[in-house]
Amino acid sequence: MEKDGFAWWMERLQANLTMFDVLRIDHFRGLESYYAIPYGDKTARNGRWRKGPGMKFVDAINKAMPGAAIIAEDLGYLTPAVRRLLKRSGFPGMKVLQFAFDSREESDYMPHNYQNHCVVYTGTHDNDSTRSWFTSAPPADVAVALEYMGLKDDTDGTWSFIRMALNSVADLAVIPMPDYLDLGAKARINTPSTVNSENWSWRMKPGACTKELAQKMARMADLSGRARDLPKAPEKKAKAKKKNKKGEGKDADTQ
Repeated sequence: MEKDGFAWWMERLQANLTMFDVLRIDHFRGLESYYAIPYGDKTARNGRWRKGPGMKFVDAINKAMPGAAIIAEDLGYLTPAVRRLLKRSGFPGMKVLQFAFDSREESDYMPHNYQNHCVVYTGTHDNDSTRSWFTSAPPADVAVALEYMGLKDDTDGTWSFIRMALNSVADLAVIPMPDYLDLGAKARINTPSTVNSENWSWRMKPGACTKELAQKMARMADLSGRARDLPKAPEKKAKAKKKNKKGEGKDADTQ
């Protein structure tokens, strides 16, 4: 693919950019190196690490789509080489709050460790809902989260996660609707490494996002300063009467 400038990938990315405002490159670490298993092998024992295309791929994107809004999914175990590639790419990485409160060690995902150039999520499509996380995560991790947020219990846990994300210094905060609705495990979008009918089947019910919830969402975005980044709605045009040469009135659009 490198021989033709990754043409297939460039066409795919450009097509997606006609439909979406922002694209996420999944498994970004694979651009630096990836684990290759021979076709047909039943185990990974004969696999080996191979170098990925690295900055050649990133440069092709920047040449074909200068200024494209792209997020690098840099979750998981990151080597120094992957971190260097992410920095050189200029793409923002991801921070997931459900991964932040590891009771064994301080995590890069804790909000006080963020820099501006990143995207924070309460959880992604591959995470449990935050409401369910409080009952499914290791109790020691939940205890760290509650202590960090200054809570005695998880009654307000989901909204505290949302508040942390919105109030962080991350340039972009993403909150899944199941978290805004404070739903449990049945609202989980996907469980990785599983194939079942429940994956990708959740849908928000009509009327679930009430006027009161929308107002709360808007207020929190406003308090965190994120509402300032939203595009302003166009001003409504008023109808006015305008006389033609014959003196007859007709409608004309005016600001």
